[in-house]
Amino acid sequence: MISWLTGRVFFVTTWGGFTVGRLAVKWLPQRSLFAFADLVARIGFYCFAGFRTRSVTNIAVAFGNQLSDAAVEETARRTLRNFMRSCIEIAIALEISDRELGSSIPIVGREHLDAALAKGSGVLVLSAHLGNFFLVGTRLAIEGYENSVLINQPSDKRLAELMDQYRLQVRQKTIHAHPRREALRALHESMRRNEITVVISDEYRSGQGVEVPLFGRTVIARRGPATLALRTGAAIVPAYMIRLRDGSLKLIIEPELKLDRSGKGAVQIRENVIRMTEWLERTVRTYPDQWNWMNIRSWTIHGTGDTTVHDPVHQAM
Repeated sequence: MISWLTGRVFFVTTWGGFTVGRLAVKWLPQRSLFAFADLVARIGFYCFAGFRTRSVTNIAVAFGNQLSDAAVEETARRTLRNFMRSCIEIAIALEISDRELGSSIPIVGREHLDAALAKGSGVLVLSAHLGNFFLVGTRLAIEGYENSVLINQPSDKRLAELMDQYRLQVRQKTIHAHPRREALRALHESMRRNEITVVISDEYRSGQGVEVPLFGRTVIARRGPATLALRTGAAIVPAYMIRLRDGSLKLIIEPELKLDRSGKGAVQIRENVIRMTEWLERTVRTYPDQWNWMNIRSWTIHGTGDTTVHDPVHQAM
């Protein structure tokens, strides 16, 4: 009963947020909308204790003595501010034309995506919870790239359907990560059609996966993208949408990530997961205030032999 009620409240809240957001976009100037998002972020930083504690702790662990306590806290604040602005931009994307949205978000490195597609085996666009990750697929679709986004859908079916509907309205098709067999079938079909699938695979928590180094610690990363790339021959092309100093967005597409394709076993999978994680670390170090630091749920000290999983939130409390 409690679970059903919680799901219902979350569904109504999400639906209401989208509805109010779309109305606000129609009637209020964008400057006012972003000012409101910044206000919510400032208030939320104090109200969302879990976000504040985990983010601050993870940033401090990742950067060690490179950042002062004040800089660590400011980075966490700006992370939440970026997320809130991204939510506003989703509402804006629902209401403006493709031409308007496309002209407001330039693309750098499109030739890398075209080169990967020219190989004919499909492309996995490797992205992260960085900048406005919500609109990566939308911006690609505006340029005529057939693409889907791989999603871990909510357990509540009504909420999952609602989110799928909104993604379609911003030109994103959805491939659900579960059930796993159906997801694999859909992904293989997409690669055979030489299409693009956007994969955001930067959540690190305890459980099954591959142990890889990240910021001098060890995290458990998903092996899915590496496994799929080896089985299908698909290229992996990193891409992310960053927020510039003036608040505008830019989609950056990097050259195809070089993979170890000498085999399809555990050794090659782990090596390729490491390469993807190294890409993520380089990117996050460049834009630390635009990544969702909540994604590191657990890690161990790299190279110590200590295999006990530590939760940064519990350590900080």
